[in-house]
Amino acid sequence: MASFFRTYRLDGDKRVDGVFAMAFIHNGQYFLTHISIYADGMIDCWGLVDFSTFKEKVRSGWVVTQIPEGANVSVSFLAMFKAKEASCFIEPEDFILEVADEIERLNGRSTTDARCLEAWKTYEKEPLPQNIEILRSAYEAVPKHNRRFILGDMDSKDFPIRSVLYPKEMEELRETILKKQRIPLERWWQFWKRK
Repeated sequence: MASFFRTYRLDGDKRVDGVFAMAFIHNGQYFLTHISIYADGMIDCWGLVDFSTFKEKVRSGWVVTQIPEGANVSVSFLAMFKAKEASCFIEPEDFILEVADEIERLNGRSTTDARCLEAWKTYEKEPLPQNIEILRSAYEAVPKHNRRFILGDMDSKDFPIRSVLYPKEMEELRETILKKQRIPLERWWQFWKRK
């Protein structure tokens, strides 16, 4: 999950709690900045906007999660540089999903990762085909960059969930790992089957 930090704003006399994440504002060059997300669904991305307008700003390229090669990047009054070989991990649409999740979290409502974890627990109790489809739908609703942390174990990268949903891909991955590491098949499979 992206790093979110607590913040708030005042709306008259009322305090509105929020969190902020880092992203870029593309205003000629790319400015690394806080994107503040508030419980009332408002987002500050160099201007306070509602969630619908925020989505438009992401899709129009005003709020950016990926910078192109050679882009001029400004980090407030700290530094300015040209991007070279930048690795960016969050797709724009996934950033929108994550901001929506944070609004839900701020309001004490279920998020995509929480719903996916519930679907996983249901599948573990009853591994029925319909529960696999419910799990698949819940898993694919989670922003892609967060799909490795549903079970709370960064090391397993949600392998148990992915092995149920995508058995062919996981088998290919297993074969690739076996070839690279030359681990005996039985030992490798026992490692991943542990709970």
